[in-house]
Amino acid sequence: MENRKRPIAKRIWFSEDEWSKVEAKMGQAGVINFSAFAAEMLLRGQVKTYDFSHLKELNAYMGRIAGNINQIAKRCNENKSVHTNDVEQLRREFMALKADYQQRAVKLLRKL
Repeated sequence: MENRKRPIAKRIWFSEDEWSKVEAKMGQAGVINFSAFAAEMLLRGQVKTYDFSHLKELNAYMGRIAGNINQIAKRCNENKSVHTNDVEQLRREFMALKADYQQRAVKLLRKL
């Protein structure tokens, strides 16, 4: 092993379906040596990463709005009336969420 160009060996396991897909990709690339194919893909292949942290923030914000809707629904069921202020606040929060979502969607699409 001392004379090898690549002395570090790694082991990988595939399901039958996964291996069939790897073989198909190797065939498309015209490669028969898995080690060479894997090394090439790992060293030069493109890795895509996405940051979805903004979705967590939006989800939390939607949860707060959903809580407000539930409070309004509870008041309707208890009092048979809803205050205009409650509905207006909910509308403002929804519009803010919609604007934030649109801004973030545009930023995300620019990154792709």
